[in-house]
Amino acid sequence: MSSEKPVAADQPSVADLQAEIAAAREELVATLAELKAETTPGALVRRGGRAVTGFFTDEFGGVRPERVVVAGVLVVGFVAWRVARRRRRG
Repeated sequence: MSSEKPVAADQPSVADLQAEIAAAREELVATLAELKAETTPGALVRRGGRAVTGFFTDEFGGVRPERVVVAGVLVVGFVAWRVARRRRRG
């Protein structure tokens, strides 16, 4: 008598399991390559640039003046604060 169990018709064979593992491994390698490409410094800069551009534009690509004005006021306020601070020190 053999100690091996008969394979049921609905169970995958060893070859099927090996093929499934190989396919999963290839998919994992491809996913890791995509993640590596998305996290390069250049890709992060591009993503940040798109985020900034998206903040100042609407869905049609037009400029949102209210957001540009708010950003401008913040920049001018910051510069004025720095100048005033330097004058007090000097």
